[in-house]
Amino acid sequence: MSELKLQKLIQLNERLRQEEELPRIKVSEASKALVTYVTSTPDPLTQPNRPEFADNPFTKKAKSGGCTIL
Repeated sequence: MSELKLQKLIQLNERLRQEEELPRIKVSEASKALVTYVTSTPDPLTQPNRPEFADNPFTKKAKSGGCTIL
């Protein structure tokens, strides 16, 4: 039983070492990059009438103006 615990601890230690080597950035830098991306990238869900989204069939209104019952 102790051999199994030792093996698990060794595996956990190795995973923690791998996570420690991952590159990190500050939260302020990440949030600034996120704000820049969101403000510079058009969104078809919030701005469906923009010309670059004109061919999207999901944003077009129905011409008949009502529900269709099958």
